[in-house]
Amino acid sequence: MSNGWLARLCAPLWRQPGQGLLLVSAILMAVAMLQAPNLVAANTSAHAHWVSLVLMWSVCAGLINGMGWQPRSWPVRLLLFPWLALLLNGWGLWLTRSYFLG
Repeated sequence: MSNGWLARLCAPLWRQPGQGLLLVSAILMAVAMLQAPNLVAANTSAHAHWVSLVLMWSVCAGLINGMGWQPRSWPVRLLLFPWLALLLNGWGLWLTRSYFLG
């Protein structure tokens, strides 16, 4: 499997303003999950347990890519795919919108 096409696909989020957007969305999602875990926790919300795990992964991948770390191997690039992290951080921010708006 070639590493070049994956690097070209990830390149827009490894530069500004994409990198900054990813970092800000991950920080906001981390703050929301730490300050109001009842919005995404399995026992205290309407969401399943897997939602909090997926959102924690997206925060980790968003922080790693947002800080500028670019993995070299293609399995790690797929694991920490920045477009998926940005999409899931956006979904998580939508789920926790009552924390920011309320």
